[in-house]
This record gives sequence, C-alpha cells and structure tokens, in this order.
Amino acid sequence: MMISIVIPVGKEGENLYERVLEFDDLVKDSFRKLGFSHEILLISDIFHVPTLKAMMRLAKQNIARCLFLTRRIGKGGSIKNAIPYIHGDYIVLLDADIPISIDILSKAVLLVTYQKIDLLITNRVYRTHSLLRRTLSTAYNTLVNILFGTGLRDHQAGFKVLSRKAAKIILAGRTRTDGLAYDTEVIVWARKYRFKYIALDVIWREKREVSTIPQLRAILTMSIDLAMLKLLTLAGKYIALQKTTIGKIIDLSSLHEVGQAFTTTIKASGLKKHFLNPLRKLYIITALRKRETP
Repeated sequence: MMISIVIPVGKEGENLYERVLEFDDLVKDSFRKLGFSHEILLISDIFHVPTLKAMMRLAKQNIARCLFLTRRIGKGGSIKNAIPYIHGDYIVLLDADIPISIDILSKAVLLVTYQKIDLLITNRVYRTHSLLRRTLSTAYNTLVNILFGTGLRDHQAGFKVLSRKAAKIILAGRTRTDGLAYDTEVIVWARKYRFKYIALDVIWREKREVSTIPQLRAILTMSIDLAMLKLLTLAGKYIALQKTTIGKIIDLSSLHEVGQAFTTTIKASGLKKHFLNPLRKLYIITALRKRETP
C-alpha cells in the first residue's frame, strides 16, 4: 500500500534538506516493517532561494518530488495543487517543520488503513506556543464549534491522514479557501459529507520559535473564511466552485513546467452572491495588505 506524504513549504531555509532527509530515513524504516511504501511531495509557492536550493537537492537525489508554484496562493492552495501529482492510497498532510514523531505518524497510518477511516485529524495535547497564541487558538476553536458543532477541541493542526476518496472529494473538489482556515474547512466538509473521521491526541513540537504570520491579519482572514464557509454549508445545494488558472507548476528536479497552478473561487448567484461578494472583497483587502517586516 502506497502512502503519499504532502508537505507545503514556506521559508524553511537550507536546513529543510537535512530535516526531510532524516525524516525520509525514519519513514522508510518504520513503513517497511508495516508493509507500506511511501512517497514525499514538497510544494512551495514562495520564492525563497535557500529553501528552493534545499528542495532542488532533495528532488535531484530522488528523496522527494518537489514542485514550485509561480504564484503565491497560500497553504491550502498549495495542497490542492499537489493532489493531482500524488499516487498513494492514503494521503498524509504534514507541516514542513515535522512537529510529530515517526511513532505518531505510523500509528495514524495504521489506524486509517485497518479501521477504514476516511480522515484522521489531530488534537494537540502539548504545544510549545506562547500564551497569547494558545489563547487565540482556544477562542478560534470555540467559535468553530459554535458555528459548525464539530465537537472537536482542535481544528488547526496541519497533520492529517485521508483516504484517496476523501482527498479527491474534499481537497480537490470542495475546499475553497487557500489560507489559514484550510485545515478547518477540511474537517467541516468531511462532517458535511458524512465521512468517517477520528481525532488522535498527539504531542506537538513545533521547530519554529516564532510564527511569521501577523496575528491580527490571521484572525481577520480566518474569521472571514469561517463566515463564508458557514454560508456555503447552509446552502440547500452545494454552491459551484470554479477553478481559475493563475500560474505555472515547475518540477524542481528538471526546472520544467509540468502543469498549471489554479485557485478556487465561488460561483454563486442571487441572494448568496450578495452575501459572499462583500466577504470576498474584505478578505482580499485584508490578505493583500503590505506584509510586516520580519
């Protein structure tokens, strides 16, 4: 059985090479004992030279397939664009700093494969975040429960395992946002489609000491995304989503174009359009504000 591990990459720097190299060795050793094969796909939409050099080394040594999007579209958009290039029976989504142990990864894959689970999500029981970030996260998860009634404590963790069917329907077919609320949207659509899902408690150890994401902008864009998602899930019929080509996909092993990058927009009419368009414009204004200097 093939497991595809998809890792969206930001400004990770040169140490991404050693991190993924070590991770690949651990996965090979653990999965071999379990009877699984695997592939790693890294995808980035950020032109950051040290990171791209690390990805090119990994690609040329066949440790991972590495793709670069020529337009910046965010984490969710990067994952959606990666789905057509994977071959696994199950798909693992994992943050680039690899905040979980290989034991947790192996346990999660075993759970979904043997229990025929469509989606495994993560409940982070230990985190190295600041008090402010944990407080904001608690408030956000409370709001998600009020709006969608998931009954979950954590909707933001970047580690998930999906069946190929769930990945095709949710990741490629239903998720709209390209931003930070992407992890939440995956859970909400899984529940809407009545996929079987479970939450796994994990010890979460981020390798980054400080988040590079401005907190106020993150709060505003995620709140707008939740409002739009609520409108979409309240619709009697699913509102049509439209894929729009916005750039190219470059394979970093050869530097050749292998496809077209896309983003997803809502195709709505009538009353829904009057509600969604102002939210969409507000999101764009907020997201495209001049970025703070790190």
